[in-house]
Amino acid sequence: MKMNVDVAIAGGGPAASAAALTLARHGASCAIVERRDDEGAKPGESLPPSARSLLEQLGIASAMKADGHLPCHGNRSVWGSDRVEELPFIMSPYGSGWHLDRRRFERQLIDRACEAGVTRLTRTNIERIECDRGGWQLTLDRGEIRSRFLVDATGRASTIARRHGVRRVCDDPQLAYVWFLSTTADPDRDSFTLVESERDGWWYSALLPDRQLTIAFMTDPSTPPPAQPPHHTRERLATRDYRVTSATCVDAGGSRLERVTGDGWAAIGDAAAAWDPLSSYGITAALATGIHAADAIARGDFGAYEEEIATMWRAYSAMRNDYYALETRWPDSSYWMRRASRPASRQAV
Repeated sequence: MKMNVDVAIAGGGPAASAAALTLARHGASCAIVERRDDEGAKPGESLPPSARSLLEQLGIASAMKADGHLPCHGNRSVWGSDRVEELPFIMSPYGSGWHLDRRRFERQLIDRACEAGVTRLTRTNIERIECDRGGWQLTLDRGEIRSRFLVDATGRASTIARRHGVRRVCDDPQLAYVWFLSTTADPDRDSFTLVESERDGWWYSALLPDRQLTIAFMTDPSTPPPAQPPHHTRERLATRDYRVTSATCVDAGGSRLERVTGDGWAAIGDAAAAWDPLSSYGITAALATGIHAADAIARGDFGAYEEEIATMWRAYSAMRNDYYALETRWPDSSYWMRRASRPASRQAV
């Protein structure tokens, strides 16, 4: 198989689909090359209300409920005290957020891109990447692609950028233990996300479609899996006979590339910058960077895109530091000591 396209995208996920769909609307031919397929549970299941405008740009906002995603009507937090604080989304100008079936959501996006003419190759490895004055030559394990421009959507690995000598900077090493649970009982109706801090980190839980629930524990890489969640998260689990269906452990630290574009390439999604889950930036930033990088490729001008990533990172860093500084109940905890009121460090990874 040999293919010539305007833009090749290495890697998949929401950022790649958003970029490909936007490029197709600009009249550019595009191919997505992914090592994996759509199987298995995938962490990252919530969209805040502010993501609605991005969903509208991509043409899927009106289909969210029909496709089985659950509205999220607010957040609860136990943070800085033992009180449960509520932030309902009823006052949001964007309406509710969403609790996603992550794989279903990604299929919505990629289907929309393919309908627009994008080619998608799954279970395909890129064995060699070469660059010359005419563009890029990607040698695959089952063919080759030649493209004018190359997009790095390879996640935190930032494979394309790193091959071109760009450093990735980690400012907050952290991991997440994630569990997916299901029940045969009547579906839970609690549409709020719950965040609950404890001595060694903090917990997240959210209802998912099809009688599922996800919980995650964010902590230092050296901390082993916990024996059980704290009080309010346990209470949520006790409302139904939930059983664990799968579990995983993923990188949940904040990190970014020192440079997100180069000669003939640009990074998007987690490849450009990855965020502490407390920020709720994950999928929203993936969609935004995919759309805006595609617009930049079409214009041939990346100044605005580079400044957008830098502005997002500055705002994220300030917000993250402010949030962690609010939790003062465990002054001798190494987890909270490292995160409270501290400037971002610069550790290359």
